[in-house]
Amino acid sequence: MSLSLLLAVASLAAAPGTDSTPALARAGGGNSRPASHEVTAASAVGMSATALIHAEEEVWNNLQRGAFPGAALAIGRGPRVVLEEGFGTMGRGGLYDEVEPDRTVYDLASLTKVVGTTTAVMLLVEDGKMRLDDVVATYLPEFSNGGRERVTIRHLLTHTSGLPEGIDVPSGLSPEQALRYVLGTPLRSTPGMRVEYSDLSAVILYAAAERAAGEPLYRLLDRRVFGPLKMRSTTYWPGEGCGRCAPTSREMGAAFRGRVHDPISRRMGGISGNAGLFSSVHDIARFAAMMANGGELDGVRVLQAGTIRMFTQKQPGTGTRALGWDTPGRPGTSMFGERAGYRSYGHTGYTGTSIWIDPDLGTWVVLLTNRTYDTEGNNRMQPLRRAVADWVVESAAYGPRVASYGGG
Repeated sequence: MSLSLLLAVASLAAAPGTDSTPALARAGGGNSRPASHEVTAASAVGMSATALIHAEEEVWNNLQRGAFPGAALAIGRGPRVVLEEGFGTMGRGGLYDEVEPDRTVYDLASLTKVVGTTTAVMLLVEDGKMRLDDVVATYLPEFSNGGRERVTIRHLLTHTSGLPEGIDVPSGLSPEQALRYVLGTPLRSTPGMRVEYSDLSAVILYAAAERAAGEPLYRLLDRRVFGPLKMRSTTYWPGEGCGRCAPTSREMGAAFRGRVHDPISRRMGGISGNAGLFSSVHDIARFAAMMANGGELDGVRVLQAGTIRMFTQKQPGTGTRALGWDTPGRPGTSMFGERAGYRSYGHTGYTGTSIWIDPDLGTWVVLLTNRTYDTEGNNRMQPLRRAVADWVVESAAYGPRVASYGGG
């Protein structure tokens, strides 16, 4: 029985003689594998199963139109998962396995910025090892001259550092040489004067946080985030032999299954602040549930609720940017849809990934795809993200409004 059907049975009473199976389940849209963990009935957390089935249908319809060969979707409220579903296959041509939500691993692309880099900075701020208004040179003395000495950690988090969006890092450099090359990038504008989304800001932030931590950030994250949350499929650089990894491109060949798609991250050895994390929707759902629940999940506290509030609030003079995270702008212009709450926050990834959390409703959505598999000109993801987000808000409107799940 698919999770779509489980949702429906939990919340809908079928009339005698009618087929109660949701249209999506009848069409074979969801891959029929039971979850490896508890999935709560939607009605138990005040959500409409019917609206969630519509969210599933949005994913399935986009798969049918060729937006991606497969996808994984997870939706929840507070610490509870109400839907966790795989769609399609990891690639095309009959050689790939079906997508399994708790097993198939996706290249997270820029979700690395929030799940990895920003979360590490949040921990270090809590530990007193980093301060948001310290200049970056406090941690990276080599990041100086040409105005770079005025760039702060806050500037990097809000994409107001003055750094460009990206650069072409020469091939043949070691990861250490590639980092030095990035650190020498000239500023395009005065720090704090304008917002320019920059992969380089995240690369430098990761390096600064690593210096502050005194250990590789992936070890810090494994010990304090991924391990405690039992995110067992989450890692940097799973490697070319990763049979569980959905390939991000067939134009680039088989080497891009288990290797990071982002070119800057590849030059950095696959472990960097802007990209490089791989994970399953099951794992990222646990991360989202922790964030929506005020930093705690299954009795394990990862972050303080106050830290989450601080990092996910819009920052003055930065447009929609929070600290590491993005927030809604004009309705219908971003990933958040028409109905997202003002305090919602989230992030997207180039390969077709996204995470969205509404602290007022307590709801969250994780959508992982490999939309770059067929073409890098596939621009269908934002409308899909908006549609799914709107159906989740519709679903949460079914029950009583939740004052707070711990993150408000």
